Amino acid sequence: MDRSETASLSDFFRSNYQRLVGYVSRRLRDSASRSSEDIVQDVMLSILDKPDILAPIADLSAYVFNALRNRVIDHYRRSRDETVSLDSGDDEEMCLFDMIPDRRYQPEDSYHRESLRRTVFRVIEELPEAQMRIIVETEFNQRSFRELSEEWGIPLGTLLARKHRGLRSVRKRLEEILED
Repeated sequence: MDRSETASLSDFFRSNYQRLVGYVSRRLRDSASRSSEDIVQDVMLSILDKPDILAPIADLSAYVFNALRNRVIDHYRRSRDETVSLDSGDDEEMCLFDMIPDRRYQPEDSYHRESLRRTVFRVIEELPEAQMRIIVETEFNQRSFRELSEEWGIPLGTLLARKHRGLRSVRKRLEEILED
């Protein structure tokens, strides 16, 4: 790039600087004019740093605006990939990690869940043998009704009815227990 081309580029950027910054800031949709100015200056430097361009730029304005648009797209790609550590903070300040409660282990919830589980198993064991067996096999052992029907020699409809009656009894009994 010779001196006349460099001079025309610098004249172009000098006269259109605010317009270019406005274009980038509208694309970024933020009020931080600093990053818009940085992008415009970066594009200007990258164009000026090219030692030689094989073909002269026919429409300088279109070339610059296209370069700015591509740089804005790169900016969005870069900002999407950035991550923020939850435990980064000063020693005196609380970080986000400290403010979010850890709900993985709650002793009270664990106790209530285990108590409810034991109650459900006790209620299932109180069912008639036929209802209990079909519930245990289909719900806990993951066996199909068709498989059980063939193995036990009991019609499919009978097994479905037994399970339905058994689950209805379990639900009713659990409601009674939980009301107390």
